[in-house]
Amino acid sequence: MNPNATAPVRFFVLLVISMVSWGFAWPSAKVIVGTLHPNVIIFWRFLATALSVVPVLLWKKESLRLPDKRTTLLVFVGAILYTIYNQFFLLGLSSGFAGAGGVLVTTINPIFTYLLVHLVQKQIPNGKDFFGLALGLVGGLVLLRIWEKSSEGILQSGNIFFLLCAFSWAFLSLNSHSAGQKISPLVYSFYVFAIGAVFDFLLAIPYGIERAFLKGWEFWSQILYLSVVSTTFGTTVYFYAASRLGSRIASSFIFLVPVTAVLGSWIFLGEIPNLATLTGGTLAILAVLILNRTKKEKILTD
Repeated sequence: MNPNATAPVRFFVLLVISMVSWGFAWPSAKVIVGTLHPNVIIFWRFLATALSVVPVLLWKKESLRLPDKRTTLLVFVGAILYTIYNQFFLLGLSSGFAGAGGVLVTTINPIFTYLLVHLVQKQIPNGKDFFGLALGLVGGLVLLRIWEKSSEGILQSGNIFFLLCAFSWAFLSLNSHSAGQKISPLVYSFYVFAIGAVFDFLLAIPYGIERAFLKGWEFWSQILYLSVVSTTFGTTVYFYAASRLGSRIASSFIFLVPVTAVLGSWIFLGEIPNLATLTGGTLAILAVLILNRTKKEKILTD
């Protein structure tokens, strides 16, 4: 057998593994949310991630030199944005379901990113885009269960924080894209987490950073999963496979993240997905597929 014939299969498997690692981050974080103040959890996650990226940087022989002041500013802003995202991430999980949050954030943030890009570029969406955006809006409203007015409504369910997660991630996506013009994603990730760890260290001091050492193996195993497995390993594998298969094919696998978030929450937390999560998530995924298709058509016709 020609070994090259099995290469694409291997890369597809790697992509699936990376998506599963991202999706399972939602139930993993849910396990430890509330055990310590969010700033303390974020600090230890950021520190562990920054340290775990170092061996990958050495392996890839990446230079840590920042080429100009603008790129330096972008990584500092990225660290702040990622800290804000994690704040909303943990606040949402403290009162909401991990599976529903994983679906809401991972399907709505591409739509927010699309809107933000068009707003910055002062472009008016075409007919297909409007249909995709409308479908995404309906999917988002279903995911938010907007019809609920009881104590299990939007604010109390944590969905408002998940929505803010998606919104802040849209800004982070633009920031990382701009920085990616000058530095590699791995270098960007290292600086974002390293600077973020310093930033969160200052924020976490009043809440007792050392209290983490009183926690047992479950806390630290989840921290290691969120940092080493989900972030460093998952991201490295994704970029490696994407470099072999192409970004278009690799990006299509991202739709496995909400699926695995729901599946992982069902397996590990006993969260049975409801009809609103499944219906809204499906509509939002269709919306992103439509928006991505029109974007690709535009690139081909330009």
